[in-house]
Amino acid sequence: MNQMNQFERQHLIQSIAYCGLVCGMCHLRTECDGCKNTAKQCARSSVCFQRICCIQRNLAGCWDCTDFPCGADMHGPNHDIRIRAFVSFIRDEGAERLVDCLLRNEARGIHYGYKLDYDGKGSEEEVIQILKTGCLD
Repeated sequence: MNQMNQFERQHLIQSIAYCGLVCGMCHLRTECDGCKNTAKQCARSSVCFQRICCIQRNLAGCWDCTDFPCGADMHGPNHDIRIRAFVSFIRDEGAERLVDCLLRNEARGIHYGYKLDYDGKGSEEEVIQILKTGCLD
């Protein structure tokens, strides 16, 4: 894993959106701090189903929801399954482990981001297997 201080790692963990995206690793991170931030919030924040639902249910994220996967918006059948896989991974292994795996994979050339290495896979299990390659050490 690249040398990242504990503060930067914690920032990435805290940047995980209600839907499971890691906003601190997004290509838009200079324009937006994610849906949980109040300063430079995501442009979709006011209409995002997952954000609104989690706030109404007082959940840290979809990984805490008994209705996951709900099939709505970001977790719908027409959306990339990577997001559902990230939520499943957080539910099973924790947000800290997700970030650690993503960072280790990044150092190995497996990149996080829109239309990059975790997108366009055939199943949640395939995405989770890619994530876990970074955590085998």
